[in-house]
Amino acid sequence: MRKLVILVAAVGLLASCSKETPVAPATPKVQEQHEAPVTLTGEEAGEGQIRLSLTMELDDFESVAGGFDATQEPRAVKPTINTGGGNKLVNLRAYADPKSDRIKGMLYVYDAITKKTVAFNAPFRIYNDGKSIGYDGLVSGFKAGSEYKKNFDEMVAKKMSNCYVTAIIGNDPGSLNFSNKGPFVINNWDDNVTLPDNFVMLKSESNPIGWRTNKGGKVHEITVKNNGRMKLHMMGYLMMLRIHNGFPQYVTRMNPTEAGKNIPIYVDGAGKRYRMQRPPLVVNLDLNPTLSAAQDQQLTFVIEAGEGRMIMTPGAINETYFTGKFRDGSTYRFMQTKQSIQLPVGRPAPGAVPAKGDVVVAMYFPQANDFGAIGYSPVASYFYDGSAFTLNDPQGLYYTIKDNNKLEKYKPTRFGSGIVHRKSLENKVYYPVIMVEPKPLNIPTSVNGGIFNWYKDFTENRAAWEAIP
Repeated sequence: MRKLVILVAAVGLLASCSKETPVAPATPKVQEQHEAPVTLTGEEAGEGQIRLSLTMELDDFESVAGGFDATQEPRAVKPTINTGGGNKLVNLRAYADPKSDRIKGMLYVYDAITKKTVAFNAPFRIYNDGKSIGYDGLVSGFKAGSEYKKNFDEMVAKKMSNCYVTAIIGNDPGSLNFSNKGPFVINNWDDNVTLPDNFVMLKSESNPIGWRTNKGGKVHEITVKNNGRMKLHMMGYLMMLRIHNGFPQYVTRMNPTEAGKNIPIYVDGAGKRYRMQRPPLVVNLDLNPTLSAAQDQQLTFVIEAGEGRMIMTPGAINETYFTGKFRDGSTYRFMQTKQSIQLPVGRPAPGAVPAKGDVVVAMYFPQANDFGAIGYSPVASYFYDGSAFTLNDPQGLYYTIKDNNKLEKYKPTRFGSGIVHRKSLENKVYYPVIMVEPKPLNIPTSVNGGIFNWYKDFTENRAAWEAIP
């Protein structure tokens, strides 16, 4: 399968947290495509024919200093993997399957004056170890008498004057839809982690077209003006989210003889107490449906002020990777991931970049001006519920989850105002951290019934205890 692949070597900077949760807007209408794109074959152009020759280079991702509402000053991230360095990196490559050197994408050639357009499906060739993509071949495949054929003939007649080209790669093959691949959990952050195929989309917009002839004037060539190269950059933004489990690393063995609060500490015949490493907290992510990572998206090509751009509009909520929670009219209050995430204790405090072995969740947001909040919900709260079984001896404290912290992208000043909020930037990688913080208790909460029985069985039959040094 032809694909774009992101190799993860590591990530950058922190973003702020908040607890606000906006509500989802209504879904706008999607674009109708009245004529199927012209399919290019890539075959060589001969005498009297028109050749299209384009070269595109994959732009470097940038990491943003601060959170979504910070000054947004970017720092260039070079695509070099070096986990031993101070900054770790996200690296993008294009790959074809073993039987081909092509990757499929779309081109829009348009006249900025008349706004007439021709859409092409194009098989791009891959160069330079996946960092360059190009098309060099015959322009053909028009249906006789089609609108696209008429538009293209008019552009050729004026030798492509005031004409431009926009490219998009990574959308669903043969359509203007994009099926988001959902949150991708990286359980062990390290070199050469690969995200799913076509995890992000790349685009290059409003490139001026040049016209020239070669082979003694027998072949006409359409190319970027002045032999230029198009720059492909990521549409929307990528998030590498860490959820840091800050609970004490160990829990003390209790002696569950009777349900309630006053469960004694287990002590053996030699007077020794025991402990085990606190099990990971298992959570699901919660996203507002206003965030484009929780949606399937619709691509639209528009010409505004002479510039041809690809824009995203929300489509249906993504029920492949999410479950809707608490229906609110035509949408849900939030979308919850179907895949759970295990958050181990004992990891170093989060720094500017993830450390090897960290749990990181990759999410792609194709719509740069989306908004909403990201939080988490525990699947179960065993050893995190403030009961006697959360004791961290010898501190003598019990622990429950302090707050269910959320990461908020931004808070709209007036919902439904139609104001476009651009609190993130395209081609950027954001590196936020959500903290799972312990709240100490002097007196434990009571455990009874099925919960007590679960703890009793785990304590006596399944836990791996060690003597406290």
